[in-house]
Amino acid sequence: MLADRILAVERSPFYSIMDLAAGRKDCIYLQLGEPDFTTPPHILEAVKKALDAGHTHYGPDRGDPELRRLIAGKIEKDHGAKYNWEDELLITAGGQAGLHIAVMAVANPGDEIIILVPYYPPYLANAQLAGSKAVFVELKSENDFIPDPAAIRRAITPKTKAMVILSPNNPTGAIYPEDVLGEIVKIAQEHNVTIIADEVYDSFVYSDDQYKSLVSFPGAKDVVVQVNSFSKVYAMTGLRVGYLAASKERLLQFLKYHHTVNISANVPSQKACITALKGPQDCVAEMKEAYQKRRDVVVERLNDIPGVHCFTPQGAFYAFADIRELGVPSLDLVQYLVKEAGVVLTNGSGFGCEGFVRVSYAADIAKIEEAMDRMKKAIVNMPVK
Repeated sequence: MLADRILAVERSPFYSIMDLAAGRKDCIYLQLGEPDFTTPPHILEAVKKALDAGHTHYGPDRGDPELRRLIAGKIEKDHGAKYNWEDELLITAGGQAGLHIAVMAVANPGDEIIILVPYYPPYLANAQLAGSKAVFVELKSENDFIPDPAAIRRAITPKTKAMVILSPNNPTGAIYPEDVLGEIVKIAQEHNVTIIADEVYDSFVYSDDQYKSLVSFPGAKDVVVQVNSFSKVYAMTGLRVGYLAASKERLLQFLKYHHTVNISANVPSQKACITALKGPQDCVAEMKEAYQKRRDVVVERLNDIPGVHCFTPQGAFYAFADIRELGVPSLDLVQYLVKEAGVVLTNGSGFGCEGFVRVSYAADIAKIEEAMDRMKKAIVNMPVK
């Protein structure tokens, strides 16, 4: 016998695509949600030194004090928001653990959590695991998937406990404008709703004056919980370090749940994060520059495929291509491209948004160009149903 809460969660169709791709040896993978870059050498060296120094025991439950001090300084420098490193920051085993802790500590069974569509699939899974109801607010492709605060306001009910906001966005690459985010904060303040602000892509923004963190708004700490991570920005996905930034009162409650999941985040990896924050940031700038060049290639090449349309994403490393003109369900198209072209994408239906596919440009340009060539040929020759 198994718990109803886990039976309610469906296994992602993404895994079936990977199983299908495993049958071909020449696949080009443009579905991955992680950097293709290797973790910078000075960060890897810090892990080795930490191991050699014997940092293999439990660490402080809230996280390494020096790391928390550095994160607090980064948040203040980047966003003008002050967080006390001692009791308003919690280091977690990656952003995923932080997200799970936040949802489980905030939401009761029967509560409602507002999720914007298209959504990052774990948002729905976490709502289901908490026994809460996911309330979907659909974003319009004609508005480049920018939220309409009025639509969010209409979705609010007395049962609304939280909403999840992801900017820069996965899967769309959209960045939500400052005025939109400001209205969302006001709505949360008026209705005493917690905003879980997933900001793991905040370093990959392709217009310097465009991005605004939710923690930067006046009074945000009363309603905003920031989830962030070292995984994307420093290409450290396997080292598993993320963090939560929240008010002292919330953090204390998050800590209770954190104790049941991880006594502490990976200690050698935390030492590496200290090195990452204290060291040169050239590696981040280089990755960002590479992603922007790749983005431009991907968008141009996608729009050159008959029946495919794609707006220019402003952040993260994904393009969300409109395939509705092809008249094929997104999962069917993705499976077709694996079998006929050896190109692996992600179906939009997996993000709750049929008629689109996500293309990750976390791959080198040569592979991207080859993938686009294969895709175009396969789509042009696709049998008409």
